[in-house]
Amino acid sequence: MLSRNYPDFASSLIGRRLVINVPGSTTNLGPGFDAIGLALSIYSRFTFDFREGKDLKIDLQGSCANDLSNKRENLLLNVLLDSLQMTEESLKGLTISIQTDIPLARGLGSSSTAVLSALWAAEILKGHVPDKMHVLARAAQIEGHPDNVGASLLGGLVVCAPSIQGSKAVVKQLNWPEKWKTFVVVPPYKLSTEAARAALPRTIPLSDATANVQRVALFVAAVAARDDEALRESLFDCLHEPYRADLVPDLNKLKALVRGTNGLGCVLSGAGSSVLIIANQRHEEEIASELTSWCSRQSAGYKVLNLEVDRKGLRSDYESFN
Repeated sequence: MLSRNYPDFASSLIGRRLVINVPGSTTNLGPGFDAIGLALSIYSRFTFDFREGKDLKIDLQGSCANDLSNKRENLLLNVLLDSLQMTEESLKGLTISIQTDIPLARGLGSSSTAVLSALWAAEILKGHVPDKMHVLARAAQIEGHPDNVGASLLGGLVVCAPSIQGSKAVVKQLNWPEKWKTFVVVPPYKLSTEAARAALPRTIPLSDATANVQRVALFVAAVAARDDEALRESLFDCLHEPYRADLVPDLNKLKALVRGTNGLGCVLSGAGSSVLIIANQRHEEEIASELTSWCSRQSAGYKVLNLEVDRKGLRSDYESFN
């Protein structure tokens, strides 16, 4: 039988499977520090199998499974238990399968997909229909900023900020132009968010803050107008990229490479270590070839991801395995 601490209604889930698919994301997009996120077509899939009389189990799968932590340190499990106010013993009968193709600690929102999945599953286990804005607010509290979780939860391009009236996050979606293609160069080395944050100064010149406000405003206008030249002008940052460049030595090399092509811009993906390149679809083959060639000249482990923008965000469903 299920533990007494298990939600009563969960007995109805025995023999059922909850599947949650969450896209990864890239954030900042140059000057939009902690304010802009874009969902990408690289995914984590979380499967919750409910069976009777078995210990809780975590099964790791996917091309990036080796990067995931064990059960004791697993982010998804820790957030799930905290949200349910339960112990691992209380979740006997649950098998969690984590299948991800999102590289860990590369600036592609891997931790955000785990946090969102845990919070979403917890709401269902409590007998609630998950409310996206409630899940978003809680996820932003855990992650410390709403950009990754907002993009992965809602899909597409999001502009976000913490509300000045409480703990919720204010998030607005914009239509990312289909003509703009996104490439990600993923290096073999990781960069933790903590290390990337530690590289930032405590104060910045007013001129740098002003420049970023101007570029973020131009970025939003470029997206709304689908203007290639305005986008190219907007993708410059003074707040974080100059201070993180030593941690991601490939950034300035790739910026120089893209300047010599028809690419629209090159920025850190989130805090790094991956680098995002944007190009008009007319030049997709040229940019893909240039980036692939560049990676082949580096040490082993570099790869290019030619990704679409995910416009649906988190998706969940029940399946039967009986």
